[in-house]
Amino acid sequence: MNYLHYKMKAETQHYIKVELNARATIKLLDTLNYFKYQSGKPYEATSEYQNMITIDMKVPFKSTWHVVIEHGDYRGILKANVKVV
Repeated sequence: MNYLHYKMKAETQHYIKVELNARATIKLLDTLNYFKYQSGKPYEATSEYQNMITIDMKVPFKSTWHVVIEHGDYRGILKANVKVV
C-alpha cells in the first residue's frame, strides 16, 4: 500500500493539521499501532478520516504521533503539509 508518513511529538492541547492537494484517507496512530499498521497486523487508529483534503485532528494525550495518509486511487503526486498547532 502506498502512503505518506509523518512522525511528530504533540501534547493534549495541540492539534495536528493536515492539508493535502487531493482527497485521501488520513489516520492518526500512536507508536504501537503504527508498528502494527506497518506490519499488516490489526491496529486501532486514534482518528481516521476518509476522503479528506484538510483536517485538524485533536491530540488526545501527550505522545509521539504518526500521521498516515493513504493515497487510495489517486494517480498523481500526493503532496501534504502536516504540522502541530
